[in-house]
Amino acid sequence: MSDGRSELLPLDGPLYGEEFTDLMSAFTFPGTSLRVGVAVSGGADSMALCLLLKEWVLSQGGELLAVTVDHGLRPESEFEAKWVAARLAAEGIEHHILTWKKDPEATGSTQVQARDGRYKAIATWCEKNKISDIALAHHLDDQIETFLMRLIRHSGADGLAGMSMLRQDGGLNFIRPLLAIPKDRLLATLRDRGWGWIEEPSNHKDSYLRNRLRQRIPDLARQGLRRETLARINHSLGRIRKNLEERTDSFINQRVVVNPAGFAEIDFSESAKINPDILSRALEKVLLTIGGGNYSPRSSKTGRLVAGLLGITEFKATLAGCQIVLFNDKITVVRETRKLSDVSLKSGSDFLWDNRFYVHIHKAMTDKGLVLKALGEKGWQQLCQESPQLKATTVPIVARYSLPAIFLGDKIITVPHLEYLDPAWIEKLRIKIRFNPKNKLIQHSFTVA
Repeated sequence: MSDGRSELLPLDGPLYGEEFTDLMSAFTFPGTSLRVGVAVSGGADSMALCLLLKEWVLSQGGELLAVTVDHGLRPESEFEAKWVAARLAAEGIEHHILTWKKDPEATGSTQVQARDGRYKAIATWCEKNKISDIALAHHLDDQIETFLMRLIRHSGADGLAGMSMLRQDGGLNFIRPLLAIPKDRLLATLRDRGWGWIEEPSNHKDSYLRNRLRQRIPDLARQGLRRETLARINHSLGRIRKNLEERTDSFINQRVVVNPAGFAEIDFSESAKINPDILSRALEKVLLTIGGGNYSPRSSKTGRLVAGLLGITEFKATLAGCQIVLFNDKITVVRETRKLSDVSLKSGSDFLWDNRFYVHIHKAMTDKGLVLKALGEKGWQQLCQESPQLKATTVPIVARYSLPAIFLGDKIITVPHLEYLDPAWIEKLRIKIRFNPKNKLIQHSFTVA
């Protein structure tokens, strides 16, 4: 959507097809047959989104699939999921119910576990149903509450920008078409169409910070801090974040090269001309891609790393599961060898090793005892003794130890990224390994409603 358009949206009244079509124009869908998913809890927000998406997808000649996750945290949750299924079936919408059970050994609050479990279950469901875009019903009131929560928790500028209309996670796009729409309009939309919804009891519990803030927003308005003002501040911060992310992506395109062997190199020539903030943001993305982590390092830690890199010619540090080496106007970022798992290989399996390397084992592979693990320093030395010509590889020494290698006992069978394969296995090894990190270096930049 064009910048500033959200400020022109009406603040009340039902949401109709033409306006929703304009909201959906913020997203790009595959050129093949349109297939969109929608998460539906049964609450007013998700029911309104499902209704609007049904009309929009139908106008596009596509297919809509709905999914509900039953957390089982309340006795009535199963009934509510079945009510949603019946209601959507009456509208001709395909609907699936997923179940989630609390792990008794998991840490963290039940609310956080349920949220993470819901996203994981939905992502698995989308993959199974060949869905690349799943719609979530977060709206303007949610965005304002998120802004206030993060303000209380002293979040940085990026955090205060709130939720993006589009978030990528691997090959799945989470889209939020309603971020510029107040909840009152969603309620008006349901009433206008004659659709019902379920009231979620937890939305009124004072034990949750979000609920307490929601109840106090009218007090803020009486003090002069109106919802529209909060939305405008949040929107401005979102535009700033979007601009910074686009500049960061431009820096990455110009100076960062990711090698198929799973390491990255950053051109650090004329470093005095590099904006430290942009470098810091680029490094956070590189560290996520190469380190395979689930979260970026704290900005304070990345800031210290950037301060150490600037103004000197040689530097070495570790952060976010990576080793960072500056030498000859080049920063090399490689995966550390610690916390790399060993995986026993099974025929016909596909998996992502260390959130970085995609592994496919042909179903005809029946050899027992094969294990995938990092090559390691000892493994590298063993290879050099068996095949001295490997010393001429272009893979930097610091990147070799964390390469995926297949072992049978202590014997190295193959290290694909060093083009090594034991001659005895040439005819029978049917395994593919390629660098395909969960965290892509460049994704869609922050999308402002």
